[in-house]
Amino acid sequence: MRPLWPIVFCLLAGPALSAGGDEQSFQNRFAGSWTGGGPVRRNAQSPIIDASCSVTGDHAPNRMSVSGSCRGAIVFTRNISADVTYNPATGRYSGTYIGARAGPAAIVGKRNGDRVNFTMTWPKPVNGSTKARMSILNDGQGQLRIQVVSQPLPNGPTTTLSDLTFRKN
Repeated sequence: MRPLWPIVFCLLAGPALSAGGDEQSFQNRFAGSWTGGGPVRRNAQSPIIDASCSVTGDHAPNRMSVSGSCRGAIVFTRNISADVTYNPATGRYSGTYIGARAGPAAIVGKRNGDRVNFTMTWPKPVNGSTKARMSILNDGQGQLRIQVVSQPLPNGPTTTLSDLTFRKN
């Protein structure tokens, strides 16, 4: 399930995207244990599977990490982990997500308010492309939403590969 793993990575990656005290405040939102799930699919042609996940996040100044696992009925279980670093000079974060069959994905993006928008680059094509868009929304109220959207061609149709909602434990 390639698209699910980058999502969970992003779950805690997003906090590395603001500046100064605001940055630290945003990072603090992601620490702790989270559970949730939602619809995922391997590619545009595969059926939707309802996944459930649990992850634990940690942070340090300008760095975030997350690890845990996701499962979809008896179809799959996968360990996941992610590590991202924030660059205050550029206001961007970058890192690596590990957990998909495609291999480690490179992540680059910026935060806008409570939402992190970034580009993901897979080492092998997923849905005909090595690129995807990821969005992470953390409302600061204990709810987190992570969505991965694939677009095989520059102007082609998009497919939501995963749309997960988490609650802080």
